[in-house]
Amino acid sequence: MEAGDILPLDVILEKAQARYRGRVLEVELEREAGRHVYEIEIVDEQGVVRELYLDASSGELLKAEQEH
Repeated sequence: MEAGDILPLDVILEKAQARYRGRVLEVELEREAGRHVYEIEIVDEQGVVRELYLDASSGELLKAEQEH
């Protein structure tokens, strides 16, 4: 983050919650396919849990999965 390669977590969470409102359960920063990816688990008011994958450098939503 200090080198400017990835966005701060608060910016990433803001982007994630703009798309999917809810309570954040877990956040992980991982390296996948040569880039850093934030994995964010969110539960909404109906109890639906989603895992969001956001590019750590741009904040772009790469994938969203609903857990069963």
